[in-house]
Amino acid sequence: MQPIEERPLRVLLAKLGMDTHTVGVTVIAHALREAGMEVIFTGLKQTPAMVASAAIQEDVDVVGVSTLSAGHTRSLPTLARLLREAGAGDKLLLAGGVIPEEDRPLLEEAGVDRIFTMGADTRDIVAYLNQWRATRREERD
Repeated sequence: MQPIEERPLRVLLAKLGMDTHTVGVTVIAHALREAGMEVIFTGLKQTPAMVASAAIQEDVDVVGVSTLSAGHTRSLPTLARLLREAGAGDKLLLAGGVIPEEDRPLLEEAGVDRIFTMGADTRDIVAYLNQWRATRREERD
C-alpha cells in the first residue's frame, strides 16, 4: 500500500450494535468522499470485533463509529482495545452521534481520539482529519 502521504485517506465508518439510524453516518460519508477521502462503510449491526477486523483487512487510516443507542461506553473501549491488541493502535479512532459529555473522559481514556456529537459541522470533521494527516506527515519527516 502507498504511504499515507501519496494516497487518499482511507476511512472506515461503522454502526455498532442494534443502532440502525444511518442518516448521520451517510452525511459524514458523503462529506468525506467530497473531500477526496476513500470511505468504506461496514453496514449495520456490527460488533467491535467485526469493525476491528474490517479496519485491519481494509488497511484504513481512520475508524469512525456512529452511535445513537447508548452502548458506546462498552463497545468503543472494546473496539479500541481490539485495535491495539491487533497492532493497529495507530489508526485514528473517532466517535460520533449521541454521546453525553460525562462519557467523554471514559472514552478518551480508552483510546477514542476525538468525539463529534450530533450537529457537528462536516467541515470541522474534514479539517480535523486533514490536520491529523498533516501531523503524521511531519512526524515521519
